[in-house]
Amino acid sequence: MELKVQKQPMAWLALLLFAVYILSIVLSDPGRPRNVYYFSEMALFSLAIIIPLLLFQREIGGGGMEVIATYPISLRMLAFRRWLMSILLTAGLGMVLMSVYAWHFGGIWTLRYPWNGAEVIPQAEMTAGSLILQNLPAYVLLISLSTAGIIAFRRIYGGLVLGFAVWVLDTMSSGEWLGRWTLYASYLKKTYSFPHNRIGLLIASLILLAFAVWLIGKRERWISVEEE
Repeated sequence: MELKVQKQPMAWLALLLFAVYILSIVLSDPGRPRNVYYFSEMALFSLAIIIPLLLFQREIGGGGMEVIATYPISLRMLAFRRWLMSILLTAGLGMVLMSVYAWHFGGIWTLRYPWNGAEVIPQAEMTAGSLILQNLPAYVLLISLSTAGIIAFRRIYGGLVLGFAVWVLDTMSSGEWLGRWTLYASYLKKTYSFPHNRIGLLIASLILLAFAVWLIGKRERWISVEEE
């Protein structure tokens, strides 16, 4: 996969956002740690939406799908690989971001949600890896939404609008809009189950992925784009 950053506005946007997030950590007072969820959830949610747009930019944003759809290759595997790569890149950037946070502030202290459904542990010390794993299902859902939007609308910005709409509505409502299925672990009420929430997000992600993989395999949708 060839990424020509200088020709992809989404790449510049992703790099700019990531640089801003890093700077907002390192320029902060080490004695006054920033709220963890600003970075582990809110910041990384935006990257989870943008990264699939970057990876699909050449095929769909560049108008190459009309040609690619005529080749004897699996379009479904192409979409799956882009989806999987988006997850790996988001998790990787999350590890870097939260490692910088832990280095600058001397550690990560935040809410830990046990996967067995036990009561949440307030101000628990966590590693960057355990924190990313705790939020991974939400990243995967946003990546799946973005991927499905790109393929359904046959436009890069279809994924951008769909992903950001869900993220912004959930953020502005402080989790009330999606309720027990909120993207934010930090917004879960005590009566909601963290494991059920994460499993629900993963199931929704797989449904969206299945839809996207099925839809991209309909070659006539892409071949007819040029004629339209």
